[in-house]
Amino acid sequence: MQKPLRLAPLGLILVSQLADATPPPTTPLTLYNSLGQNSEWTGVGRLIWNNRHCIGTLLDSRDATLGTNGPAYMLTAGHCAGGVNGKVIVDQPITGSIAFNYFVDTQDQRHTVPLKRTLWSSLQGVDLALLELDATLEELLAQGVTPLKLGPSPASGSAVQVIGEASSIGKGLRLSTCTERFHSTASVDNWVWRNVRRNDCQGLDTGASGSPVIDVGSHRLVSIANSLHDSEVGAIPLSRLQGCFSAGRADLELETCQLLPAFQLEPQGNGFKALTKARSMADGSLEPARWGFEFLIDTPRYRYKATTDALACEDPVGYSGTIPASEAMINDPIGPAPGTHYLCLVGVQSPEQLPSRALMANSLSIEVNLLPPGRPQAQVLTEHLPDGGIRINWLKDPDTVFYRVKRGAPATTDCNDHSGYRLLRANSRDIPSSALPVKLCSVAIDVIGQNSEFRTDLLQADAP
Repeated sequence: MQKPLRLAPLGLILVSQLADATPPPTTPLTLYNSLGQNSEWTGVGRLIWNNRHCIGTLLDSRDATLGTNGPAYMLTAGHCAGGVNGKVIVDQPITGSIAFNYFVDTQDQRHTVPLKRTLWSSLQGVDLALLELDATLEELLAQGVTPLKLGPSPASGSAVQVIGEASSIGKGLRLSTCTERFHSTASVDNWVWRNVRRNDCQGLDTGASGSPVIDVGSHRLVSIANSLHDSEVGAIPLSRLQGCFSAGRADLELETCQLLPAFQLEPQGNGFKALTKARSMADGSLEPARWGFEFLIDTPRYRYKATTDALACEDPVGYSGTIPASEAMINDPIGPAPGTHYLCLVGVQSPEQLPSRALMANSLSIEVNLLPPGRPQAQVLTEHLPDGGIRINWLKDPDTVFYRVKRGAPATTDCNDHSGYRLLRANSRDIPSSALPVKLCSVAIDVIGQNSEFRTDLLQADAP
């Protein structure tokens, strides 16, 4: 499970009072099933794809027009099944497996099923994968594997259960009860997810991505756990899947299905950048930071816009006109206000293509944190050691990427001479007393390659 992101503190007294009235999350409960006492969770299993361990859930896709002989489908997090930022994967083969009846006391009774294909998987806006298994639903039901039905997202603050297994791979499922609430957006690395949920269920850690979140009131599958944010679990709601099944089969072309149209985008050059800043010019002016985003896209045209709210990526208002895919380079200025900025992008087939709900939900949000302008500063702390040596610590501001340093005899070393500097490979170093005195020269380099002023430190042994 991915870790962690920013979590804003709850600062309002009213919010704190409401939280106090909510039942606290329960301690994770180890589940047993040797006597069939937890058969309702036999469809939650350990997913293995490309040596990655996650959790998957068998879907109950049956309806009134078809019995149990349709394909077997499962849900997990997109990053658990080969998801790539910028690419919505549709109808692709996949290798891997999922083990059902995954309890601590049923290790010799588990049912392992191969994966067959990825029907739909995305990391842009959501972190979700719908997979087909190499088995029919009827075959799995005959083995005692119980699928779970999809349900609508419950009201914010509703009680939920999360069933999964954290870092103790192989021991079996555990169940936690807690509350889940709306949380607008979340991001990990260069992934941005919108309209997400957060819950305070305990006991989830690495390996628990894809764990099902069950609404206690309806007993339906409502979201998929995908990330950790401090003490909370991020989850992806499943409402977009509600209308994607007919006669027991997945059909992404249904008008009621909110998964298509989609597009695939591949960054070029420097790809996704997380931090940037305006450049300080010699005359004291600032050259604004720019997106500098170059890419390839599989649709003939695209639209884009910049915003400070990732949710606005799903609002068609403010997008550009359509631009040919041959001109796939966005170099508009960012900001100028420091903070988090988003570039929203959708691929389209023609200037006339309407911004459907599904298309906007598939929009790509690219997050960049614009730092305050200014050159970096070289920051060096020194401390005298008991043996007479000196320990040097180089400090990094958020915009400092690395240091270059040199040292030598105080009388002959010129810190303003560019020659002799080398990349600093460790942020701390001890200088023995036998090497003192010494002149230390340091220069910090920031995220856009700006150098700090050359810093000079004269390191001398303690006076006796």
